[in-house]
Order: sequence, then structure tokens, then C-alpha cells
Amino acid sequence: MEWLQLFFVGFLIGATGTTSVRPPPNHVVSISANCTRDFMNLRLDLGRPFKGVIFAKEFAEECHSRGNLTSTVTLRLPTSGCGVRSEPQEDGSMELSVRIVVQMDGKLRQSADVVKIAKCTLLTDMMSMNVISSHDKPVRNGRMKADLPGSSRVRVWLELGGSGGSGAVEVGQATTLGVRAILPGSVGVRVVDCIALDGLGEASQKLLDERGCPIDEQVMPALLVRFRPIEEGWSKPHKDDLVEKLFQTTFPAFKFPDREHLHVSCGVQLCRGRCPKVDCRRRDERFILPTERHLARIEVFNSLAVTAPQIELDSRSRGDRRGNMTLEQYQRLKKLRSDGTLCLSQSFLALSFCILGVIFLVAIIVALCCLLRSRMRSNTNGSSYRNSGASIFSSSSGSQSRFGSKLLIPYSGSLPYGRVY
Repeated sequence: MEWLQLFFVGFLIGATGTTSVRPPPNHVVSISANCTRDFMNLRLDLGRPFKGVIFAKEFAEECHSRGNLTSTVTLRLPTSGCGVRSEPQEDGSMELSVRIVVQMDGKLRQSADVVKIAKCTLLTDMMSMNVISSHDKPVRNGRMKADLPGSSRVRVWLELGGSGGSGAVEVGQATTLGVRAILPGSVGVRVVDCIALDGLGEASQKLLDERGCPIDEQVMPALLVRFRPIEEGWSKPHKDDLVEKLFQTTFPAFKFPDREHLHVSCGVQLCRGRCPKVDCRRRDERFILPTERHLARIEVFNSLAVTAPQIELDSRSRGDRRGNMTLEQYQRLKKLRSDGTLCLSQSFLALSFCILGVIFLVAIIVALCCLLRSRMRSNTNGSSYRNSGASIFSSSSGSQSRFGSKLLIPYSGSLPYGRVY
């Protein structure tokens, strides 16, 4: 009985040792973010040591950070890229947001991977930048105060959204692009080099050229300019008072294939005084800015979620055989047909190959039969030729043989024999 108990205990220990217990997947405990005018700094705390990678969605190569087997990982993103979206708030601040993909393994995508949205607020005073050179002398502006650094600093950002400033639109929906600048009235502004990007660096669409003129007004028309003073007081207006300049246009939303977001980048040229005007109707006219009038070049960026839902076609109203085929599928099929491409189903293609195989096999059999038949004929003709040859060249005493032999002897004017038998 004792050995039986020992065997039972050993069996239980072995069974327990062979049973594998799967540990719970790693998870994100918290995300903290703080922003500056140029960067967005993220910190992620996870439940266990992290060996994977985190990256801004659609920017896996350019904007990522790998874990170092600790439970904390940090990521620093430029506010002028990496899919960072900015939305102005009522108090004048700016809310920055970005979608972060937390990939638990460094090379594999798993069901435990999650997508998080990180947000932070950029205060008004943090958005300002100094563009006036230090050798400019302070001047009186009629308000009994000097031209303080606050009035020589500007704020510029790009706004991109649908109706009501929404951050998601559908293809074809009216979308507003606006470049808003708050700066002294003596500083000129011109928006140039606007480009729509797919986020991977594989495709782009230029919207405004280096002069600030639209490339294709069907894609995006020209920008309209509006001015609004934001600094008011008891004294008369001064040229250095802060004003708000808004460059805005509305266009039907578009997107790049297989991309969830549309990213737009624009350059903002600041000029000392008014920027030179350009007639966009004249393609040969250039935007020329003298060096002494150049203040700064600022790059602004924003992103927008754009969707293209599948549109079902009503087969009854169309009166064709497309059934429930989507518009994109029908257009793709129509393009293939217009290019002379033959479209076959898989079953019909297999049947076609079977028929071609049978035809090829029959052709081989017929060829073999013809070859055998020709060989049989050649053998028969050869045997008859040998028999007839023996009678022609025979040396028998028959008259026919003698005549045949004489025919084969070359004739030189006289017979080779004295007399004929």
C-alpha cells in the first residue's frame, strides 16, 4: 500500500508540473502627456516589464519607441508631424491629441495590442514665438507703453476639420482648412507650400505651390483672407497692435487609398511689412522676397480622419445585373473590361484548363497514330522494293532478265558481245 501511495503522489506532482498556466497579457496602466510648442512628450506605465514597441498610428517607422524591459516607456513626438492633431479651445489654448499603438511584442502583432489616445493642453503663452530680431528698438504705440516682447511674438497654427470643427469627415463632405495667425499688424503673412500627405511618405498631393497659389482648384480652391483686431484700447489704433489673420478655404474631403487619416502641412512665410503680392493667373510670376524683409518661415501641421463608406447600388433602379456590387468594385471591373482584360471565375477557369488538357491529350494520341501508320507504310514499301529489285538484277536465262541486264549496261555505239543469243 505504501508504494501505491507514493506512485499516486508522484503522478499528481507530474501532472501538476506538466500543466502550463498562461500569464495574463500586459496592459497599459496609465498615460501621461505634456506639451511644448515643438514636442509632445508621452509616458506610458504598464503592468509588467515591456519588451514591445509603441508608435504613433500610421507612423510606425518614423515615430516609435521600444521598451527596455521596464514597466515604463517614453515617446517624444514633434507637434508638426506624426499624426498629431491640434484643436483650438475657447480659452485660446490648444489641445493636442495623437493615437498611440501599444504593440506588446517587438516584432509580432497580437490581440493584446491596444490603441490609446493621448491628449495634452498647450497653453496660450506656450504657443507664442519671437520673430522680431533683437536689434529692433522698442517704440511707443500710443498706449503709454513700450513695444513689449509680448507684442513682438506671434502664434500660428493650422485648423482642419468638418462642419463645427469635427475631427472626422467622409469623402466628399465639406471640409475647412484654415491657417490662423495672431501677430502685430506690421508683420505680413503668406501661406505657401501646402501638401497633403498619406503619413507613410509614399504618396502626397500638392495643394498650394511655393507662391501660395492653388495647384488644382477642383481639389482645393484659393485661400480667402480675413483680418480682425484683437488688441483694443482707449487710444487710436497702431500698426503694431495685435491682429488675427485667417487664411481659410473649403474643399470636398478626399483621402489616400488604405489610409485612415489625411495629413496636411503648410508653410507660413512672415514678412517685415506686407508680403509681395502674386497674380496666380500668371504662371510665370514668382514670389520674390528680399532678404531684409524676411522674418521667419513657420511650418504648421494638422491631421483629419477621413472615411469612405461602401455605397450599395440599387440593382432595380439601375436595371442591370450588378446586384449588390459596390460602386468601387463595379468601377474596378469596368476599368478591367475597358483595358481588354478577360475576367473569369475560378470554377470556369478550372473547367477551361480541363478542356484544354483534354484537347492537348487527344492531339498527342492523334499524332502518335499518324506516326505509327506512316512507319507501317514505309516498312511495306521497303519490302516490295526489295522483291522487285531481285527480279531486275537477276542473272537467270529468261529473256526478260537478259533484256533487263542489257538496259543496265552503258551503250557506247556497239554491243559488248559479238552476237546476240
